Amino acid sequence: MECVELETARLILRCPTEGDIDRIVTICQDADIASFTTVPNPYRRENATEFVSGVIPTGWSTGSALAWGIYLKDAPQLLGVVSLSNVQDGAAELGYWIDPLVRAQGVMTEAAARVVAFGFSASPDGLGLHRIGWEAISINGPSVRVAQKVGFRWEGHRRGAAVRLGTIYDLTLAGVLSTDDRSMSTPWPGSIE
Repeated sequence: MECVELETARLILRCPTEGDIDRIVTICQDADIASFTTVPNPYRRENATEFVSGVIPTGWSTGSALAWGIYLKDAPQLLGVVSLSNVQDGAAELGYWIDPLVRAQGVMTEAAARVVAFGFSASPDGLGLHRIGWEAISINGPSVRVAQKVGFRWEGHRRGAAVRLGTIYDLTLAGVLSTDDRSMSTPWPGSIE
């Protein structure tokens, strides 16, 4: 499968290139990304190079992990990454990270909503998935809010299920089905507002 470019009202989602490596390294120095995602820490240039030249092309060629860089239409600078991983049997997992300078501006919500729509769209315009899952460290309020806004439904917590930088965290789990009304926000028990 070739990398599919997606658009929204203000964003272009496309595969990052070698020209994005320095931006990826800079963004991945953020303490929240280090604490709340699975990116290597410390994050080095060789990590970004492997991500752009190895991980992304392999994921797209096998169709098992699809990652998009997020760009504003009027600015070519990479803002973050959104992905569908573990794509198999009509299901996938949504993941994302974004530059702290553009957080709380709706960029990730817009990008994630577009990727979810692509995931559920029938082939050849999408993947024809029936379910997309999501999980995050429970105290990661911004990630929770994006998932809620995109239409994910709370499915539970896994206590002590993640260790990041020597700290044990609970994970919050959520999912969305192709048949769900994604425009309707549903409250999550114990969610961070």
